[in-house]
Amino acid sequence: MTAAVSCTLAGVAGADSSEESDTDLSRHSYQILEGTDHETTVYQTAATADGPTVLVIGGIHGNEVAGYETASRIAEREINVGTLVTIPYANAEAVEQRTRTGSDGVDLNRQFLEGEEPPTDLAQELWNVVAHYDPDVVIDLHESIGIYAGGPVDGVGQAIFHSDSTETTADAERAADTVNRNHVETPGLEFTTDTFAKPEHEPSGLLVHKAARDLGAQSFLIETLSRGPDLKTRIHWQTRLVTNLIEEGLFTNEAATDNSTSETSDTPDEEPVVEQCREDAS
Repeated sequence: MTAAVSCTLAGVAGADSSEESDTDLSRHSYQILEGTDHETTVYQTAATADGPTVLVIGGIHGNEVAGYETASRIAEREINVGTLVTIPYANAEAVEQRTRTGSDGVDLNRQFLEGEEPPTDLAQELWNVVAHYDPDVVIDLHESIGIYAGGPVDGVGQAIFHSDSTETTADAERAADTVNRNHVETPGLEFTTDTFAKPEHEPSGLLVHKAARDLGAQSFLIETLSRGPDLKTRIHWQTRLVTNLIEEGLFTNEAATDNSTSETSDTPDEEPVVEQCREDAS
C-alpha cells in the first residue's frame, strides 16, 4: 500500500479541477458518474511531504446528516503530510431526498462484498475511487436511531466499529476515550468500540469491510446517535473522532490527542431544518 498518492489520477474518469494553496498543498476535485442522478464529487488534498493516505466518506445513507456534513468539513482541512481524500456525498440522490436509499431502493452499504465486484454503477464507481487510492486508512461516517449495546438490533449509535488488528483496535479505543473525556457531557452517550462482524455474519457488504479485507486498510465506521443530541454536537463528535483516528500529524491544526472542549470551528452555525432518520445497522 502506498503512503502517498500522486495528484495525477490516471484511469479515474470525471471532470477535474486543481489548485495550489499557500501552504504547500495541492487540492484537486473531480466528479464521478457525471451527468447522472448519482453524480458526486471526490476531493483530494495532498501535502508535499510523504505520509499516509486517508479516505473519509459520508452520505452513503442520505438521511444520516452528521456524516455528510462532517465529511464536507473534513474536505476543507489542511494537512502537513500525506494525502486526504474525501467523498462527502457518496449517495447524492439519497442525500438530496433525505432518505436512506436513492430512488432505486438499494442499500448502498450492502453492495461491497469482499472479493467481488460491486453490482451497481454507483457502488462500482465508489469502489474504483477507493481502490485507486489504495488508502492506508478508511473512515466511513454514519448515524443510528439507537445506541449500540453489543448487537445491532436496537441500534449502533455512539460506537466506532473497526477492522480487527491490534493497531486499529488501539486507535479506536484511544479516539473514543479522548472524545468521551473531553466532548461527551451527557451520561449514557459515551462512545464504545467493537470489531467488524465476521464475513459470514450480517450485516455484510459494507464499504469498510471490503476496504479492510480486500485492500488491507485500517478501516473505521463511526456511528453517532441521530435522535437526541443536536446536529451541531453530532458533527463535533464525528469531527473529533476522525481527527483522533488519524495519526502522524495529517492535520496541521490538531494534535492526535485533544484536551480542549472550547473549539467551535468543527461545527456549523445553523442546523438544517429537515432531519429525519430511518435506518438500522450501518
